[in-house]
Amino acid sequence: MFQKYGVDVQFGSFKGAQPMSIAVQTNEVEVGTGAFTAGLFNLLMEGDSPIRIVADGTQEKKGYPSTALIVTKELYDSGVTTIEALKGKKVGITQNGASVHYMLGKALETAGLTFKDVEVTPLGSLGNIAAALESGQIDASSLPSTLVEKLVANGQVEMQAAGVYFSGKMIENKDLAVRFLAGYFESTRYYYNNVLKATDTSSEDYNLDLQILAKQTSIPKEGIAKNLNYIDENAEFWAEDLKTWSDWYLENGLIQTPLDIEKVVDKELYNEALKLIEKQ
Repeated sequence: MFQKYGVDVQFGSFKGAQPMSIAVQTNEVEVGTGAFTAGLFNLLMEGDSPIRIVADGTQEKKGYPSTALIVTKELYDSGVTTIEALKGKKVGITQNGASVHYMLGKALETAGLTFKDVEVTPLGSLGNIAAALESGQIDASSLPSTLVEKLVANGQVEMQAAGVYFSGKMIENKDLAVRFLAGYFESTRYYYNNVLKATDTSSEDYNLDLQILAKQTSIPKEGIAKNLNYIDENAEFWAEDLKTWSDWYLENGLIQTPLDIEKVVDKELYNEALKLIEKQ
């Protein structure tokens, strides 16, 4: 899809969303896609950051598991099967202000609990959390459902969970930014129609798509099929939900300045990319 618009995409990986946002801020990479962290929000509101959020990355949507609250088998077998039962338990997160931190906090709130009711343990990365759960060093955590699938294999909320954002260098090169988004939108349309909403899951094309996803994520194909993330067909970003994130980070002292959504979300590039697709 990107080649159609003359864009050569080179993929890179980071241990977490926070170091990736810093790499985008410093123009080490032009595009980032990941969850929203307090660190990213602080970057966006610190001085005049050039980073702009431009498109949907993934959403928490009913019927499409993206994140799961998981406990060790020992605890589950002993009766820890509700959020209320996490009281007094050791719960892992990647780092303070990370999306895992946010989602854990919102889950606790639904049961009338706060972080004072659990022992929050920062572990640095999702991989470390998964390993700590397997070894019993922590009791519970909030993890992407694809990682949960791997853990299981071994032994009513909606929100804008992640987004695509551009560096200042990318924003300055408007032609490239629009062409990149056009390629990305055509990719999300293909994923939405041919994978997420596939009517024939026994077709050769569908299984080939799953194989590609499995190869890129190092997750078994069967796990991919049961944990397909929801991405809007046109990658339309749910900007209003950023206020929910911003309010929570602010209330918990993880950011000092409320997020200015009008400032940090660039809708012009989104609209220009849709127009470019229509011309093709």
